[in-house]
Amino acid sequence: MKDNPNKDDIEQMSGLKRDSWLIRNTKRLLTILRAPGQIRHLRRFVASHKPGYLFDKPSPWLGFDAIDYLAGRISPGWQVFEYGSGGSTLFWLKSGAAVVSVEHDANWYAQMQPRLKQHPQVDYRLVLPEAGDICEPQPDSSADPHCYHSSDPHYAGLNFRCYASQIDEFPDQHFDLVVVDGRARPSCLMHSVAKLKVGGLLVLDNTERRYYLTHVQPFLKGFAEHRFRGLAPASPAYLQTQTSIYVKQSR
Repeated sequence: MKDNPNKDDIEQMSGLKRDSWLIRNTKRLLTILRAPGQIRHLRRFVASHKPGYLFDKPSPWLGFDAIDYLAGRISPGWQVFEYGSGGSTLFWLKSGAAVVSVEHDANWYAQMQPRLKQHPQVDYRLVLPEAGDICEPQPDSSADPHCYHSSDPHYAGLNFRCYASQIDEFPDQHFDLVVVDGRARPSCLMHSVAKLKVGGLLVLDNTERRYYLTHVQPFLKGFAEHRFRGLAPASPAYLQTQTSIYVKQSR
């Protein structure tokens, strides 16, 4: 290699790196597309990588199959509670739902607020994590719903009890849909199950992360699970996400 590569050399090397990345991810993408039903999402998957897609065409950041399942069921007037805001918030609102959305990130909350000002049917809340561990830190404490812990090391020494318990102020069987796609997900699920109507939907995203489900099965008795695995908007081509949607069948 030259000691001082010129502009043409740099452009050539950048092109090789870019082509190599494209080749690697194309192979991974083709592997995913061979799975049943995934080829039909290709056009949406490619379009979703354009900046602003999740807002310009409001969409939850869930797997495409899960999005389609929800889009075919949500109705105007639904009561929705979500942990984690974004394109999903706009999607529920566009569908005619009333939404309570809880966000833990102050910067993201500030970015979302202007997009939601014109929607009176949204209750948008910033709930920051609080100092202190609820449980003694252990390797699996983020899987324990009673610990209110996030696996993200940025939140070490903090807890999400106030965040997860926001839903407690609502009556039991109040919501048609609860979406758990934020922090301390096992804890959020624990607080959510009683708040769903019979026939209501509980969405838990990224259940390919098995620790989310390690300690929450007792709370999911009386629910029927629908599992969706495949492509998701604006995700790397090598990433298959898994979204679990639970239908409440009894109190």
